[in-house]
Amino acid sequence: MPDAYVLIVGPETEARQRVADILARVPYEVGQCGWDQLAGELQARSPNLLVLLEEAGAVQPLIRRLKADDATWDLPIIVGFTEFSDTAAAWALEAGADEFLLPPFEPREVLARVAVVLRLQHDRRLLLASHEEFSRIFQETAHPLFFCDRWGTVCNLNPALRRLLGYPGKRGTPVPVPLEELLYASEDRERFRRVLAQPGAGDNVKLHLVNREGQPVTVLINDLALKGRPQEVVSFQVQPVGSSSPLKRALQGLVEHLLPSARDYLALIQMTPLLGGRFEKIKKLGQGNFGEVWLVVDTEALGPERRFVAKIPFLKAANAKFRKEAAICQKLDPHPGVARLIDTLEDDGKLVIIQEYVEGMTLGDMLGQELPRPMVERLILQLIEVVAHAHKNRIMHRDIKPNNIIIQPNGNLKLLDFGAAKMLGEKEISATMVGSRPFMAPEQIMGQSERRSDIWAIGVLMYLLYTGELPFYSEVEKLLIDQILEQEPNPPREENPEIPPALEAIILKCLKKKLEERYPSAVALRGDLLRQFPHYGTQGGRWPWIH
Repeated sequence: MPDAYVLIVGPETEARQRVADILARVPYEVGQCGWDQLAGELQARSPNLLVLLEEAGAVQPLIRRLKADDATWDLPIIVGFTEFSDTAAAWALEAGADEFLLPPFEPREVLARVAVVLRLQHDRRLLLASHEEFSRIFQETAHPLFFCDRWGTVCNLNPALRRLLGYPGKRGTPVPVPLEELLYASEDRERFRRVLAQPGAGDNVKLHLVNREGQPVTVLINDLALKGRPQEVVSFQVQPVGSSSPLKRALQGLVEHLLPSARDYLALIQMTPLLGGRFEKIKKLGQGNFGEVWLVVDTEALGPERRFVAKIPFLKAANAKFRKEAAICQKLDPHPGVARLIDTLEDDGKLVIIQEYVEGMTLGDMLGQELPRPMVERLILQLIEVVAHAHKNRIMHRDIKPNNIIIQPNGNLKLLDFGAAKMLGEKEISATMVGSRPFMAPEQIMGQSERRSDIWAIGVLMYLLYTGELPFYSEVEKLLIDQILEQEPNPPREENPEIPPALEAIILKCLKKKLEERYPSAVALRGDLLRQFPHYGTQGGRWPWIH
């Protein structure tokens, strides 16, 4: 699409000019402007694509405004981050961005991602071109589709879906099929009727269709949500569900290099795997040493509560560890500061944990901004509360750090990732070294973590929130470990004189190297904090980013 007009928005930096130079090679028609000039640029000329360049997290409100505006709701958006944050990327995509770019903005990656987004938008606008053209385009698309009226009496199948199900029919003629015959079971018919009754609810919904032999074919349907389409007409894209065989994967690679006329069959051999036959992976949120974390959708549910988090081990050998984490989450449930355990399931021999999806920002992402003192107090109190709940259930977390703490839009805190947690036995000691170095207590570094190791981590976070600095830090791991084992932290009041002396004493007591000098539990820490400061955490105030 060489004649496409791409508008790059952001500060006038080398990064903006680099992206512009890359796109001009194709050539695309490229424009550049700052944030304050965007409204005027959009009024003067509508671009085919927006590329937004900004620091992580700063573009989300703008994306939402663009998607809420009738003039720009369908404008494709690519976000370019100056520094990568998986949370910010996920938030940008959830707000409506189509893709993201990462520095140093290599030409091959930039051109490939821009081309794909423009291609998808071109195809979608073809489908939206006019109601009169709908039937023709519906027939010519390579993807399996069907459309019906809002009452679901008769469904019309396009040629690709006919081939998938084995129905006969001429290429230019829609094949009408009664709903009762297209859907396999009563639960499929009931689920589809609920989709029809809730406009916009038909994304990533699992159904069983019936093939010519009367056998079920498991698919996902996605409402095309065509703007300008009559309300009584609904249309869906169909994606077969399952794991592709090696033969099909090889065939798919061949088809991609064949004549364009052969590509119609590509959609029929692409398969969407579902975790446990139910949960569709939407986007990867992160990974650790033993597995990866995905945002997933429950394809058998409708409504807003369909998104969850799936923790998937890399190897079956990690099943025991994941089973232990699930047991810990179940033991801590219910508590407002802990993500709920939804289910455990087996997929390809691996134990998968399904948990509540928590929207919000990690404390790590929020540390770059100035947080109001009343909200810092409320955050610290909530963290102490959830750790006290864990300790009451004889569980130590062992990895309390900013990136494992999420603040929800309503201001509530949740402590995540109990994968490093351990149920305490009679000795109440864990003879393994687990955790993140700057937040690890001396005994934890020596492989002897216990309940008061979590108190140390809370102390590190309190020091960080009140001073903006870590009590112990070095880029050299050995020097960092030496500091934690041997050096005393600088008194917090030297970093921030506004800290009350009594609060400084509480923070330093959390950071005592000798266990017996530290608070014995989170309950004791909370008691001392509220005894010294009865109104701690009760003053008003809001996080800057909460609406």
